[in-house]
Amino acid sequence: MFNLALVMGISLLVVIMIINMIVTLASSDSGYGIYIPAAVAFVAGILMVTISSFAKIEMIGLGFGGWGGASLFASAIGFIVTSLVETYRHA
Repeated sequence: MFNLALVMGISLLVVIMIINMIVTLASSDSGYGIYIPAAVAFVAGILMVTISSFAKIEMIGLGFGGWGGASLFASAIGFIVTSLVETYRHA
């Protein structure tokens, strides 16, 4: 189970990073639009963890708690990488 959650988290992270690259190229230098993909993953992760405490739902062999944890992992790493990219972009 942990391996599947880790793989799903890394997959979500790759998707967030690809979306961030597209948003970075399409947006201006000012604004917080680049943080939206990671924020959406964070909100989805919180919702999935909350739902998993009330009901046992599984998708692709992983429960909602695992999906929520994977989403929270991906969003946390996404926020860190995005802030580093923004720092070097404005330097």
